[in-house]
Amino acid sequence: MKNLNRWVKSLILHNEYIDILRVKWVKRVVIHRAFQWAVIVPNLFVFWFLITAGFVGSPVGNMNISITFVWMLWWFALIAILVPFLARGWCTICPLPIFGEWLQRKSMIKKTNYQKPLGLNLNWPGRFRNIWLQNIGFLSLASFSVLLVSRPIVTSLVLGGLFIISTVLMLFYSKRAFCRYVCPVGGFIGLFSMFSSIELRVKDRQLCKKHITKECIRGSDISYGCPWFEYPGNMDRNAYCGLCFECVKACPFDNIRLNARGFGRDLLVSKGKGLDEAWKVFIMLSLAGVYVAVMQGPWGWLRDWANVFYSPPYGFALTGLNNYIFYLAIVWGLSLAIVPALFYVTAAISKYFSESKHSVKDIFTGFSYELVPLALMAWIAFSIPIIQVNWSYILNTISDPFGWGWNLLGTKNISWNPIFPGLIPYEQLIILLIGLYYSIKTGYKLAAQYFDRNVVLRGFLPQLVFIVIASSTFAWLFLG
Repeated sequence: MKNLNRWVKSLILHNEYIDILRVKWVKRVVIHRAFQWAVIVPNLFVFWFLITAGFVGSPVGNMNISITFVWMLWWFALIAILVPFLARGWCTICPLPIFGEWLQRKSMIKKTNYQKPLGLNLNWPGRFRNIWLQNIGFLSLASFSVLLVSRPIVTSLVLGGLFIISTVLMLFYSKRAFCRYVCPVGGFIGLFSMFSSIELRVKDRQLCKKHITKECIRGSDISYGCPWFEYPGNMDRNAYCGLCFECVKACPFDNIRLNARGFGRDLLVSKGKGLDEAWKVFIMLSLAGVYVAVMQGPWGWLRDWANVFYSPPYGFALTGLNNYIFYLAIVWGLSLAIVPALFYVTAAISKYFSESKHSVKDIFTGFSYELVPLALMAWIAFSIPIIQVNWSYILNTISDPFGWGWNLLGTKNISWNPIFPGLIPYEQLIILLIGLYYSIKTGYKLAAQYFDRNVVLRGFLPQLVFIVIASSTFAWLFLG
C-alpha cells in the first residue's frame, strides 16, 4: 500500500509513469500462453449468443439482448471506460479475429513448431497500409445507425459479417491485417487510445537497437511475436498496439513495461502522421454531433430521415428514400468535406499569424490531434443517457434475452425508471469541459512544437477559436 501511494503521488505530481508489470501476479498472468484464450473465449460465447438472439429473438430492439447489450452496455463500457483507461484493451479480448488467428497458428493456446502459418500468408497491399478502409467502413455503418441500434437482425448481420470477413482475410493475409487495416471499430479505438492513461512501451530503446534477433517481432519458443506489425523498440503511440502481450512473452530481457500515465501524451508525438488519421478525427467529431442531433435532439424529422425504410407523410421529399439520401449527404458531407475544410482554413490562418515555415498541410494534419479529447468526451457525453435512461432494458433482457416472456433472474418486470435524468445535461456539460480543457492543453503544446516561441500564442489563437466553437456547438446540442 505504501508503494502504491508513492506511485500515485509521483504520477499526479511529477507526471511520471507507473509500471503495472512490476506487480508480479499481473506479469505472470499476461505472459502465460493461455492468457488471451482465457479472456477471449468467454467473450466469444457472449458474442455468438448475442448474434443468435438477433436472429431468433424479438424484433423489438429494447426487448432483445442483442441491442441492449451491444448498443447500450458494450458501447458505454467501450467509449467511457475501456478506451480512456485501458487504451486498446478491448482488442485484447475481442473475439472477431480469433477463428482466423487459431487457423493461422494451427493452435488455440500452445505455441506450435510449424514454420509456416496456415493460409497464403500474403503481405497486406502497400496502398492500403493506412486506416482509410476503416474510415470508410465506420462511415458506412454510421449511415445505417438507426437500423443498427434498433433492429436486432441488422446488428446480428453486421457482427456475423465481421466474423466472416476477419476469418477470410486472415487466411489470405498474414497476422492481424484485418484488425490493423480493416476493422471499423479498431479505427476509432486506435485514435482515442492515444488519449488513454495506459501504454505499452520498452524500458530501454538502446537495448532494442543492439539486440538483432528481434523476438518481439519474429516470435520465440513461447511467443508468436507482434501480430499487429508493430516494433516495440520504436513504438511511441497506442494507435496500433492491440495489447496482446506477445512482445512481453517474447522479450528475453524483460525490457517491456505497461505504464499508467497521464492522459493524452501520444497526441503530442503524432507530428508528421498521415491524412488518414486526421480524417478519422473529423469523422468522429462530426458523427458525434450528428448522433446527438438524430438520437437525442428534438428534431423528429431528422431521425425519420436517418431511417431508410421510413416514409413520412410530410416534407418536401416524395419518399423516405429521398429523405435518407439527404441524411447521407449530411453525414458524409460533414465528415469528409465541411468540417475538414473549416479546419483547413483554421490551419491556414494559424500559418499566416505565426509566419511558420511549416506548410498548411503539415499544420492541418498535426493540429488535428488537438481535437481528439473533445471528440472522445463528446462521445462519452452522448453515451451517458444511454445508460442512465435505458438501464432497466438491460436488466429486463438479462432475464428474457429473446423477448419470449422468460424471467430467468427475476429482472424481467423491472419498470422503466431513468436514473436522475435531470442531472444528465450537467454531467454532459462537465464532460465537455474536460474535453475542452485537454484539447486546449494539447493544442497549445502542439503550437509550441510548430511555431517560434514568440508567436506561439498568436499561432494557436485560430485553433483556440475552432475548439471553442466546436465545444459550444456540442453544448448547444446537449443542453438545447
